[in-house]
Amino acid sequence: MVSEHASGRCRFLDGLRGWAAMVVLFHHTFVDGLPANSVMANRATWAPVFFLSGGLAVSVFFVVSGFSLSIRYLETGDEKGLIRLAAGRYVRLALPIFTICAITYLLLILQIIPPATQRPSPLNLFVAFEPSVSGLFNFSLLNVFVSYSPNQTYNPPLWTMSYEFIGSFIVISIIALVRSWQLRSWSVATLFVALAACQTFFALFIAGILIADQYLKLDRFKAINLVGATLCAAGLVLPFSLRDPSYILAATFLTAGVAFFAPIRRLFENRLGDFLGYISFPLYLVQAAVIYSFSLHGLKILATFGFDVSMQRWLVGSATIPVAILFAIAFCPINDIAITASRRLGSTCIILVNHFKGLASLGPKLPKGG
Repeated sequence: MVSEHASGRCRFLDGLRGWAAMVVLFHHTFVDGLPANSVMANRATWAPVFFLSGGLAVSVFFVVSGFSLSIRYLETGDEKGLIRLAAGRYVRLALPIFTICAITYLLLILQIIPPATQRPSPLNLFVAFEPSVSGLFNFSLLNVFVSYSPNQTYNPPLWTMSYEFIGSFIVISIIALVRSWQLRSWSVATLFVALAACQTFFALFIAGILIADQYLKLDRFKAINLVGATLCAAGLVLPFSLRDPSYILAATFLTAGVAFFAPIRRLFENRLGDFLGYISFPLYLVQAAVIYSFSLHGLKILATFGFDVSMQRWLVGSATIPVAILFAIAFCPINDIAITASRRLGSTCIILVNHFKGLASLGPKLPKGG
């Protein structure tokens, strides 16, 4: 078949990633940040409900990441593209992360984000330290990727970045190793099962490789739509088991189901999906800063009008969603710069690699005669 990813991109992945970012925003606003009552504050109640389950949405992020990082190389074997991807990965993530952490630092210094003692629970549990320039640089350029600490974070949702960063290089290493293997699908599947049994998020990146590998072979399976529909249904039901491995399997099945079931896949391939996919990473990054600043000040304003706490939170939470989207749109140029910078760095690394290969091929020149 002439694949839709021939240009290196699968459109439905953008839609899936974008809607997952919206779910994380709903979760952080209505469940984890400003719950209106004890029912909304009960994470266990909402954990199985896909449109409010931040954990499931993040798990889908990881599967989509594994898929998107591996699909092009599995299809084409383009080694230069793989080198470009690996070389630019840190810059791709670090520039937007540093920017949002720097913005949060300024919001703290200016007390637009109130001190922890003036915030309601659970927003008083994070970003409760004295901000410093050294702490900002240490966290946003290093610790967020290799030794994340909730006590030092400038942005609580960034706990995922160590998994994203390390998982990216796990994906790149694995596909470079197994692409030429005759039994690569079975090898990747075995690794996924082993990591899933260990209940680690890294299994989700391997799941992304496995789904991408099968996606390239969709024409071989006549009943693939039925398989996809079954996987979607299983992915929606599994979280209700409330067991630790269920999120890993649910996110894997949901992503595979969307990829394999054409009618569902097309639901994510539209302008809204494209838009949400475009703002997905900025939306993930800015939402904490919006909640800690705009939302908290909104609560204070509504309190002066006599609204009870529950109504304050419903109203402010409802307003937080469009405000976060607007700030995500404003943040998109930073994300675009990061993408451009990462590609240029990757291309430069390819030029250097080719240069050194050329020098090595020349070898030492031996004197004639003697």
